Amino acid sequence: MITSRFPQAKPVIELGRYIVGECGVYVTQVVDRKISRGRTFLVVDGGMHHQLAASGNFGQAIRRNYPLVVGNRVDEAADESANVVGCLCTPLDLLGDDVALPPADIDDLIVIFQQGAYGLTASPTAFLGHPAPAEVLV
Repeated sequence: MITSRFPQAKPVIELGRYIVGECGVYVTQVVDRKISRGRTFLVVDGGMHHQLAASGNFGQAIRRNYPLVVGNRVDEAADESANVVGCLCTPLDLLGDDVALPPADIDDLIVIFQQGAYGLTASPTAFLGHPAPAEVLV
């Protein structure tokens, strides 16, 4: 039907996220660990201003966690439930909601997978004047 109504039209699909989405990782460091009302919060030095997709604010109708680990504790048992939150002053800066992780502490590294497309370029990098993150291509 589309060819009869628009004979010059050529359908094109942008597959960037489909092709490279699983290829990238986002690494951020824990700067604080808080317990509030029985819940553990790991505050990291990055957040949605570095990797908007990880926060679920990039075209997702229902927020879901991307796979994440404590990078320097991958061999330890994931026997704690934690919320990984960014350093911005908004409740939208949530990178991991109620995720099973090994007990993490300040200076540990949070590694979020499937971040290979549109990460930094689609993120509000100048939010509140925070410095831009390093971006490394290997």
